[in-house]
Order: sequence, then structure tokens, then C-alpha cells
Amino acid sequence: MIHIPLGRRLALSLGATLALPGLARAQDFPNRPIRMIIPYPPGGASDVIARLLAPQMGEALGQPVVVENRPGGNGRIACELVARSPADGYTLLMGNAGPNALNAALYGSTLSYNVITDFTPISLVSQVPMIIAANPEFQPRGLQAVIAEARRRNGELSYGHGGTGAAPHLTMEQIAGISNIKWTAVPFRGGQLALTATLANQIPLVADTAPVVAPHVREGRLVGVAVTTAQRIPQLPDLPTIAEQGFPGFEAVSWGGVLAPPALPAPVLQRLHAAVVKGMTTPSVKEALDRQGVQIRTSSPDEFLAYIKAEVARWTDVVQKGGIKPD
Repeated sequence: MIHIPLGRRLALSLGATLALPGLARAQDFPNRPIRMIIPYPPGGASDVIARLLAPQMGEALGQPVVVENRPGGNGRIACELVARSPADGYTLLMGNAGPNALNAALYGSTLSYNVITDFTPISLVSQVPMIIAANPEFQPRGLQAVIAEARRRNGELSYGHGGTGAAPHLTMEQIAGISNIKWTAVPFRGGQLALTATLANQIPLVADTAPVVAPHVREGRLVGVAVTTAQRIPQLPDLPTIAEQGFPGFEAVSWGGVLAPPALPAPVLQRLHAAVVKGMTTPSVKEALDRQGVQIRTSSPDEFLAYIKAEVARWTDVVQKGGIKPD
């Protein structure tokens, strides 16, 4: 028989006793409503996805999932709130590429939260293609023709985007870097304003997500230049990808995913992951998102963590090479 000193036995007993309430809480999860925090105002892609997913998760978990918008600071307000919340599964974040990857690339060590260590990734939920489009009066057609025109104008060709450091902006700057050109980025307070300026021919080009741009390309108000996904999208089957137009392997998307505070107990993580995956693969959710050009992409927690790390590394490289500074 192995002899354990009395003091050590008491310490082990006390530790086991103290762990029981936490274990019991995890096994009892959930027993009250869950909040899902959105980093942006109502109406955007993150908000739309969350409001489709929340009732499905609530049904799977047996408790309501309440969507709460906390915009501000390029998503930092919502991320700080969730990162500092108790790790009990009752506060979740509908994160996305901006606050959960691009902010790390833009702000580095000055960012008030760590996108890797301050969250528990639960599952990737979506990828949203981006589209580069032009006003019809802008003559060059196709990405290589646009790049040639940018080179001819020596940096004076302009494009609009919905905010410095957002995925469309950084995607355009990545294209500039790998094609060795310069162009002028014109930031707007939201993609809709950039789109409006392009439609009015105040600027020749716009880069934004497919749900924003695709309807105008379909109806002929804009001319599609390229889509940023690896394959063409069903909404615009004739629009070639960037990879098809001289940049093999190129892919860039705006993505979304559900995260929780750090150190989430494994039983709670497992329940939430199952509910997210079930909710996102519900036919009604898929049908609604398909109509808007949003692609459903679920993952394991480990796969989601690896994806975030890769996105941070990728966009940090783009920011540093492009000398991009936050507003």
C-alpha cells in the first residue's frame, strides 16, 4: 500500500471537494439563457447569421440563446466583454475575421485582448466570398486589365472599401503586393457607402462581400472583376476567381465563428459545439444563407483555432509589407 501523508490526503480531499461544484455546474449546463454577443450593429452578416443560428441552438440546448449587439472599436468592445466573462458557457461571441484575426495584424501588442489565448474557439460557422467590381464606365475588364491600368496610372487608380483593416481592404492590398502595383484605397464608414460611391462613378472600383456586391453585378449596375474564393460562386457563375486570373492558389474570405471565454470546461464546449454544428446544418438556415451568398463552414474547436492562427499570420504579413496603419 502506498502511504500518503495526512496533510497531503487532506489537501487532495479538499481539492476534490472544491472541484465538485464546478463539475456539477458543467454537467448541469445550460440551466439559464445564453447570450451571443455581436461586434457590429444589426443588419450585417454576423448579425444575420447569429439570428438564424440562435433559435436553432436554443432548441438543441433547451435554453434561449439571446442575440445582443455590442458595436464599437472595430469589434474590440464585444471581444473585450466576452474575453473577460466567466468561462461558464453563458456568454458567447459571434466572432469574425475582423476582430478575431485582422485586429491582431493591425494593432499587434497594443490590442486590448489576445485573439488566440483570450478565447475558446467553438466552431467556424461561415465563409463569405468577396467581390471586386467596377463601375461600367471604367473600361478595363478582368483582373489583369485592372492591374495593368493601375500600373499605368502609377498609384492613382482608386478603389473603395468599408473600413481600414477590414477583409476587403486587406485583400486588395494583398493583390497589390503580389502583383507589384500601387493603388489608392478610399475608406468609407461601411461597405454600403463604398458601393454607393462606385455606383455613382465617384470611384471606379469597389471591394466588398458577395451579399453586398453580387445583386448589383447580376443586374448590370456594376461589372464583376473577380471573386476571391477558390471556386466560382453559384450567385455569379460567370465571374472568374482571382486564382483563375493569374494568381494560382489565391483565396481570401470574410469568415465567422462562435467563440467563448478562455478555459471553457470540456463538457460545456462539447455541448455548445454540437449545438452550433446542428444549428448551422439545419436546412432552413442553409437555405436562408445560400440566398445571401454565405457559405456554411463548420469545424472542430482545434481546427478553428488552427484557422485563426493561420489567418493572423497571413494578414500580419500583408499589413507589414503594405505598411498599413489603423485609422
